[in-house]
Amino acid sequence: MRELTQKFLVASLLALAGCEHEANSGRLVGFIVDGQTGQRLNFFQADGKKNNVDDDKNSQSQVYAVIDGEFRRAEPCGSGDLTEENAIEADGCYQINGIPEGMIVPIFAQAPGYERFVGEFEYPMLAKDQEYAQYVGNIRLFPKGYTTDYRFNVDFNGQPVAKAQVICQYLNDAGSSLGVSGDFTGFLTPKNTGTTTVSATSGDDGVAVIPGAQLVNGATYNCHAVLNQSLDGRTLSGQSFIVAGVNQTEQSLSLSAVGSLDSLLYAVRSNVDDGAKLLGADGKLVVTFNRPVEIVPGTADCQIASASIVYPDSDTIQGSINGNTPDNAVSEQVTAEVSGDGLTLTVGFRAEIAFDPDDRGTYVSFSGIVVRPRGITDSRQVRAIGAATSCPAVAGYDVMDLQNLRVGGGYQSNTIQLF
Repeated sequence: MRELTQKFLVASLLALAGCEHEANSGRLVGFIVDGQTGQRLNFFQADGKKNNVDDDKNSQSQVYAVIDGEFRRAEPCGSGDLTEENAIEADGCYQINGIPEGMIVPIFAQAPGYERFVGEFEYPMLAKDQEYAQYVGNIRLFPKGYTTDYRFNVDFNGQPVAKAQVICQYLNDAGSSLGVSGDFTGFLTPKNTGTTTVSATSGDDGVAVIPGAQLVNGATYNCHAVLNQSLDGRTLSGQSFIVAGVNQTEQSLSLSAVGSLDSLLYAVRSNVDDGAKLLGADGKLVVTFNRPVEIVPGTADCQIASASIVYPDSDTIQGSINGNTPDNAVSEQVTAEVSGDGLTLTVGFRAEIAFDPDDRGTYVSFSGIVVRPRGITDSRQVRAIGAATSCPAVAGYDVMDLQNLRVGGGYQSNTIQLF
């Protein structure tokens, strides 16, 4: 696939992007490309010998955003120093102006013969002395019906490993931190409206096939190969990242021993592994496991949530978690749901008063989220996110803290940051 070089992108954007802007707002600018071939796609009309420089509001090929509840179409990049005589090209370039700071903006792209792109762009809060910034978000469009199956070759010390489970987790946050003024490598991440976890088991040849039809083209996936049991007393794991429909179909996944990690049940990854990620007012903790799990029956009353606000805004009413009634077999504070395949646990909270974005440094911590391998009743195989020792429902269980592979065998974080 032909790549967009940084040199070309820098030259094109500096030449094509104008200087007009609104106070405390900014511009999203980028290129639209065919996800299969890498060819830039022109959504605007030609002007003389120069392509993609004149607007065409009636075209069926459009990029647009929803800002303050209204549709706003993208415009061609400003002509600037572009002339019919020089070699500056505007192919594929688009811009959306007037995006308010701090706003999450839905982004759409459509063209005949292509699958519709649906994504989001979160325009960051600007510094106090900054009125404007330009961010770059390239968009991949894939031809309708285009899919790519991925073959993962799982091995340990050069030998194929059978019965290894390959778990591919959709990364919702991939590409969300786009560059400013010179970092033009980022593509907007397509939103996944289906399952976020896809899995397959390797055969005797060590090959596990993930069907492309189950993946979102252009989305980034973190793929782990794990064994449901230890091998010669060692916990083995390996990982790889793919961009569906873009990376080559043959992928190598080499397993290696993982220190003293719990070999029975552990988190492969979670959405809070990568530092202080802001999850918003309805933020949830999402954990992917190395094997199917279930919430231990009768432990809903163990599930507790608590909130803390580091920098409250005195002008707003502070949000708060629901009160909790003990010993009633339900949780008034926590929602916990396991996906159909048992590999993903989603934990949320119930707010009595909604949390406000102006309260910076708002955290929610969970405890008593007690799980075990699906169908296993052995009390020694129970794991918990957050302490569960004070809950009578787990009396008699040998509850261990859940460990997380992504943090080198450390414990799974039980805290999310909203703002």
